[in-house]
Amino acid sequence: MDQHIVEEIKANLDIVDLLSGYVELKRAGKNYKALCPFHAEKTPSFIVSPEKQIFHCFGCGAGGDVFTFLQRYEGLSFPEAVRALAERAGVKITRDSFSASGPGRLRKTLIGIHRDALTFYREALGRERRATEYLKRRGLSEEMIERFEIGFAPFGGGLLDFLRKKGYSDAHILTAGLCKETSGGKVDAFRGRVIFPIINVRGEVIAFGARSIGDDARGPKYLNSPETPIFKKSSELFGINLAKGEIRKKGYALLMEGYLDVITAHQYGIENAVAPLGTALTEGQAKRLKPLTEKLLLVFDSDSSGVRASKRALSMLYEKGFIARVLSLPEGDDPDTFLRREGREAFVGMFREVKGLVDFYIEHGGERVDTARELIYIISKVKDGILRSDLIRELSEKTGLSEQFLREELLLLRRETGPPMGAMQGGAPRLSAEMLLLGLYITYPEYAPVVKEGISPEDIEDERVRRIFEKLYSSSAASLKELTSGLEEQEMSVVSGSTIGLEIDAEEVVRNIKDCIRSIRSRRLRKRLKDLELEIRLAEKRGQSETVSELQGRMNILIKEGVDEGIL
Repeated sequence: MDQHIVEEIKANLDIVDLLSGYVELKRAGKNYKALCPFHAEKTPSFIVSPEKQIFHCFGCGAGGDVFTFLQRYEGLSFPEAVRALAERAGVKITRDSFSASGPGRLRKTLIGIHRDALTFYREALGRERRATEYLKRRGLSEEMIERFEIGFAPFGGGLLDFLRKKGYSDAHILTAGLCKETSGGKVDAFRGRVIFPIINVRGEVIAFGARSIGDDARGPKYLNSPETPIFKKSSELFGINLAKGEIRKKGYALLMEGYLDVITAHQYGIENAVAPLGTALTEGQAKRLKPLTEKLLLVFDSDSSGVRASKRALSMLYEKGFIARVLSLPEGDDPDTFLRREGREAFVGMFREVKGLVDFYIEHGGERVDTARELIYIISKVKDGILRSDLIRELSEKTGLSEQFLREELLLLRRETGPPMGAMQGGAPRLSAEMLLLGLYITYPEYAPVVKEGISPEDIEDERVRRIFEKLYSSSAASLKELTSGLEEQEMSVVSGSTIGLEIDAEEVVRNIKDCIRSIRSRRLRKRLKDLELEIRLAEKRGQSETVSELQGRMNILIKEGVDEGIL
């Protein structure tokens, strides 16, 4: 990526103007406040700094600049966010703007191929009576057929020639997965099938799902495009482009199993429904939903495979910070059949019977202790301490097992697995000495030599902060804008959290820097002394007198250094 392009985009865009199109910002002193768009909250903890052109949420830890915001909110990659913001900023991106200009051009070509292919499929639908009759039998309205841009792949093919006439090479059409090589030559990948375009959160056609329309059709009932440079099945959700607004509005998403489930749900006014692409819900798909909501309602089949899918999804979702419920439809039903037979009111009425994590596992589990241990393992992965506590209390009430026993089991598991890497501290904007020092270094770069003289990255215990200091010490970045361009999303959150609320009088900066350095070095020294003390005890038990003397000598030297430096 050409760094000058990134800087030009930032110079032409104001973060307050951009974010005001997504959240309701209210002035709060020098900054702006809003309810965080990345997690549910009632009290605003989402802060935007016009001076530093960054945002940070002290509730969930999300933070960064305009690029980070768009990546999280729209589920975009960094290059995609750059392209989108360049258009808003009026910055022209040339072929040489991206270091990976070849892949960039390929992506644009593949997106064009898919959009033109959809035009072909849409026109073909109107000419094929069997396809339109099939859609009518499935109860789909003309409005839904138009809205979801449903098409048809002719029995005799024709797409390959159509795309060739549009100027696309056979190599690009093959890469797009829309034709394939056979012993008889190249042929269309989809023939004689209703076509459901798979459209990403930005509204780009990136793949197709295809369903046979006859019971006597050869081959599988459903086919998907193969994975391509623009399509990873495990990272996309059907209907996300149409559902994203309603998901944000309602505060939760419905996850269904099939394309027709989603389309029928939308037809009946349930427009926050999406579906995985013929597979179990994946972490990549959950990540797509995270910027939109952290609350999900799973509406999978009630058979044994549906129960297993729901259990796998619940386990993964709670670990990833979601709260999920399960709606079990009558056996033999799916959302499509139930809605067409019973209607919207009956479907929505069943929301009163949804099962949470604990209830669902107990209902579909075995012996209560085994079920409890399975649930404790899942709960141990939950990052939110209050939610963990609530789930343990509920588990105790529902199983009759002692809450103390359950908490002891939970504590044992969390000790074994340790805290999640990169977990943010609580919602309060109180900074550790390491975070404060980082904020001071970035906010007052003129005092960087004082920091470098007093501390090295090896002295920093927090791995996230240490990585950023390593980049800072080896970087020539002269401003916060330049620095943030080279950071990963998690690192951006750390930077925004350490700087956004930092207000220190100029004459107090050096004193604060030295206090932070003293605190960090003191903690590190005390930890080293404790480690030596333990080694000495072990050596004494083994009767290793020479080792004891050597270790005591090292301890005495460290104590003297600490006293001389005033950190002990």
